[in-house]
This record gives sequence, structure tokens and C-alpha cells, in this order.
Amino acid sequence: MNSLILGLLIGACFGAILSLSGLSSPLRILDMLRLRDLALVKLLLVAIGTGIVGIALLDSAGLAHTSIKALHVLALISGGAIFGLGFAVAGYCPGTALAGAAEGRRDAYLVVAGGLAGTAAYAAAYASLAPRLVEPFTYGKPTVFSWLGIPALAVALPIGALVAWLAWRWRKSELPAEPTHLAREKPAH
Repeated sequence: MNSLILGLLIGACFGAILSLSGLSSPLRILDMLRLRDLALVKLLLVAIGTGIVGIALLDSAGLAHTSIKALHVLALISGGAIFGLGFAVAGYCPGTALAGAAEGRRDAYLVVAGGLAGTAAYAAAYASLAPRLVEPFTYGKPTVFSWLGIPALAVALPIGALVAWLAWRWRKSELPAEPTHLAREKPAH
């Protein structure tokens, strides 16, 4: 199967899960950032823990090829700051913005358009930015397991277990009785 089609199918399934679970709601995301509703945090922890272990297992079996990108520190910090600010202001990350757009949310259309415009602006400016702001702050392809000199699986299993334990640790009884986004959100139709 073509990798683009496979990616589209996986993305559509992920978006459907976000939409059906209500986790594409910007109000719910803002409640997560305010630590009022931790359901999305739990979902992210489960996905990260499963992904860490799954990719390490597939890579160690030769069924996946992981390629670490070079660490561009200044680009990482500035991009992370822009992403975090947009996440907090809009209530969307790229995945939830696409799910919101598929649901017909007009604000999500603006977030997707802004993300595409920002990507295009960075791509257009990259050639002039790279010699001064990207390349001098590049530190190779560091990984925890290469620093420790041990196999990737030996790092992935304990980290994946820790992340899964954190997701399990936050029980439903510790969450608010009714997330505040349910009372405030109105349908887009």
C-alpha cells in the first residue's frame, strides 16, 4: 500500500477517535491546560507509552526504521514557543485542529490556515535563516540510548512502563465530576 494512503488512513482513524471521544474540542483542551480535565493527558500518556515501546520493538525486530533528525536547538525552542502559544490561545494542536475542521468548526479552519501559513513562511525563510540561526545551533542526532551506550529497547521499556503507570495512576475519581467544557460548548451547526 502506498505510504501516503496508509498515512491518510491512520490519520483519519486518529481524527475519528479524537472526534468521537470529544477530545477535539478546544474548550476541553483548554480545560486540560488549566488542569481541570485530565482525560486528554491520560490519552497522550497511553499513546506515548505505547508508541515508545512499540517503535522500539519494531525497530529491534528490523520491521521499522527509526531515523533521528538533527537537533536544531534554537529552532526547537522558538518553534516550541510558537506552538505552545498557539495551543493555549486557540485551544488546538495540529491533530485536533484537523479533527475540528473535519467536524466543521470554523475556528479550526483558521488554525489550520495559520499553521499552513506559518509552515510556508518558515520554508520560504529557511535558506536565509539556516546559516545564522539553524546550523550554528545544531547538535547532531542525540538519543538517550546512544548517550548511555545501551540498546534502544533497554531505554524504551522502562520509560514506556513509567508513562503507562502515570496514565493508570490518574484515576477517574480524581477528575472533576463533569468536565466544564460540556456545559459551555455549543454545537457549530
